[in-house]
Amino acid sequence: MAKAVAFGDPVAMTELCVATDLSPAAAPAVELAFRWAGALQATLVLLHVVPDPELAPALGNDVPGDVAAAQRQLQQIAAAHGDVVCRVDVRAAEEVTATIVEASARAAYLFVGSHGRSGFQRLRLGSVAAAVLRKSQVPVVCLPPVGK
Repeated sequence: MAKAVAFGDPVAMTELCVATDLSPAAAPAVELAFRWAGALQATLVLLHVVPDPELAPALGNDVPGDVAAAQRQLQQIAAAHGDVVCRVDVRAAEEVTATIVEASARAAYLFVGSHGRSGFQRLRLGSVAAAVLRKSQVPVVCLPPVGK
């Protein structure tokens, strides 16, 4: 069940969260989250989940390296928006959607970007944004990529 948030409630607006896969499709959600955080004087949690499948070592995935690279990217994004208080949160997890839902549970709003896939592509690749919309306990602001 979704949590009701009063827009004027200063306690409820102290933290916003944006989940990003660091792709260009996520950029509109990241930028909007920064605008909201600045306007509301809220802390913005920059969240990225590195997929960590059980077979990562066998597949040659460098999960620790991916985590470190994501942390650097998010710190650069935060530094470019120096007027907003940010917290970088990078996690490695097998279940990306569940991790996003859990990590954003304290936020007043969760921002996500959508790749805008449909049809066979969506069936084949899935949609983290759609799953987050269904499972999140906080209000979700979902933005399409530029040009969609």
